[in-house]
Amino acid sequence: MANRSATSRGFTLLELLVVIAIIALLIGILLPTLGVARKNAQATKSLANLRSHGQGLALYTGDHGVFVPFKMEGTHHTGRVNARYHWIIGDLLGWPPYLPQNAEEQFQFENNNDFDRLDHPVFLDPVHSVEDMRSEQSGEIQVLRCGSYGYNFRYLGNTRGGLDGRPDANHPVPESRVLNPSRTVSFGTSGGGIGLRPQGFREHAYTLDAPRLAPGETNTDRWGHDTASYLEARHLGRAQAVWLDGHVASKRLEDFGHVVGSDSLPIQDEGSNALWNGRGFDRDATTPTP
Repeated sequence: MANRSATSRGFTLLELLVVIAIIALLIGILLPTLGVARKNAQATKSLANLRSHGQGLALYTGDHGVFVPFKMEGTHHTGRVNARYHWIIGDLLGWPPYLPQNAEEQFQFENNNDFDRLDHPVFLDPVHSVEDMRSEQSGEIQVLRCGSYGYNFRYLGNTRGGLDGRPDANHPVPESRVLNPSRTVSFGTSGGGIGLRPQGFREHAYTLDAPRLAPGETNTDRWGHDTASYLEARHLGRAQAVWLDGHVASKRLEDFGHVVGSDSLPIQDEGSNALWNGRGFDRDATTPTP
């Protein structure tokens, strides 16, 4: 025992530095790999969320023969007045967007139709937090209105005219009007108001605009600000969508018909609407009928 103790020694400074350098090298190799794995997992989860949106839409269409409105007129049986599509498809799949957590929230929920909260993860992209859904207009968190995913409302269920007396309503839209469901976007990763998006502007992100508007039409006519809500390429440089036939895909913005500018964002009112109008070929965004 004494001999072993006498011959034992600790690490030298050089040996410790070598070990530290090796550990640092391994961390440098592993961290990027872990980052990519995390991003891949987020992209996969987001596609699963969109697939669920598509399933809810298919159930509604199967029951009613028309596509879900982006915002319904009247009172939904859940108690929501002018309910957004989240409540309608969520109800069909058994996951309402929000459940009050206490008596105060229950009171607000029952008495404030604009109680815009969400706690079901299927409506929230894993790259987002609830704080990301804060409205620039009101300063309030509005998860449904400024949410992660948008609906191709203009071609599939635009009730805007019916709700506000505007001329651009397009509802109900029968399923038979769509001739090419495998080439028609239903929901996608929305960025909200593109004109102010670099500042975090996500107003109306629950809607998706086709790449191009009709000649003479402006977004101001619909939303009160001259900016469109387009797809956002936030998963490994790709935008995501679920199509009317139920398949999901991640693609470049250009593959969805957008013309992309030097800032990597879609250029407003340029591009092709072929993958949005249900026809499979390009038409003006305000001409949903044959």
